[in-house]
Amino acid sequence: MSNMVATTAVLYGAVYPAAAYVLFRLVRFYLVERGDPWFWGDFGLGAPKSHRIIHFVLKCGALIFANIPNDARRVLIGALKKIPGMSDMSALDFDFENYDRIMEAPTVARGAKAIGMKRLSEWLYRPRHFSTIESEYTHPYCRPILYIPGIKIKPFYPARCAEFEWIARIEAATSAIRDEFLKVSETNPTAVGTYLVPEDMKTTVQGWRTFFLVNPQGKQMEENQKMVPKTWEILNSIPGFIPSNMTMFSVLSPGAEIASHAGLTNAAVRIHLPIIVPEPAKSVIRVGPKVRTWEQGKILAFNDAYDHQVWNFGTQTRVVLFFDVWHPDLTKEDLEVILKSWANIKDSMGKVADQYERMSKKMIEADECEKDDWLITEKPKST
Repeated sequence: MSNMVATTAVLYGAVYPAAAYVLFRLVRFYLVERGDPWFWGDFGLGAPKSHRIIHFVLKCGALIFANIPNDARRVLIGALKKIPGMSDMSALDFDFENYDRIMEAPTVARGAKAIGMKRLSEWLYRPRHFSTIESEYTHPYCRPILYIPGIKIKPFYPARCAEFEWIARIEAATSAIRDEFLKVSETNPTAVGTYLVPEDMKTTVQGWRTFFLVNPQGKQMEENQKMVPKTWEILNSIPGFIPSNMTMFSVLSPGAEIASHAGLTNAAVRIHLPIIVPEPAKSVIRVGPKVRTWEQGKILAFNDAYDHQVWNFGTQTRVVLFFDVWHPDLTKEDLEVILKSWANIKDSMGKVADQYERMSKKMIEADECEKDDWLITEKPKST
């Protein structure tokens, strides 16, 4: 099939020279992205053909939407939303214009030029191509939803790294933050619900519970913020804190695993403040090719744009405060551009954010687990 496509491209280019370049790009897109195993899930290389085709078709959709004029795109999306069953598709609400506008930031523009990216939305349909380019901005394991070039990436940051001078101050607040979380777990334990996967809003991750201050799509969970006012105040005092990105207490039960996945963007650094880690050597996180463990009261900073995975091999619960800050490579001038576009992108997710909140509440209301079922802070007694 690949040879036939390549031969057709050569013949077509010979007859119609003006179309040769466009056809070459399409063929290259097909050859590189058709066999991309990134989204094949647990099936991996053994994924059925239908599964592989579906994900390639999704890339083709992104290719079409990203390359038609903005006005035409709006008309097409409006027409698609009138089709029964498609009006609630969150992908149709994606803000291509503001994503591409981020390239006006100087650091991003330089990075895009270095890897041959003309528009940021190219990432949506050519992720395998760009992620496998050798550069200080890319890595085959770095596959976020929204990639932003020009930012040097690494899986983990060293403890007390110079880029984040506020770390010691936040670590000193560990006890106060832990006390607020424990109070919530005592007075309102059902608020700490099993994690609902945002992509389908049906699947849950057993053994992983969350108490959102900001939900995955950026909705401010104001009632929850009021339950932990000191924590929310501390977060907002951190330079570069991103209040529109997912922020939460993340609770991992004994024996639980969070499967391999990649985060929203490489432009943010994910921060974990471990507030309950009774068995440090048994709470493990892999980010790209590197592995670390948590230590109570010690910040763990990493780039969750990398493929990453989490395990609790212990017999007690692990709890971390989880939030994002802007990447230190981004300058004040960069952020002036990015913040405006980022706010618009998040606003475009508003309908989905509300739906996620409703589904999460419904799931929490149906949850019959008591606090003692998930917050285990003592070793089981031997018999």
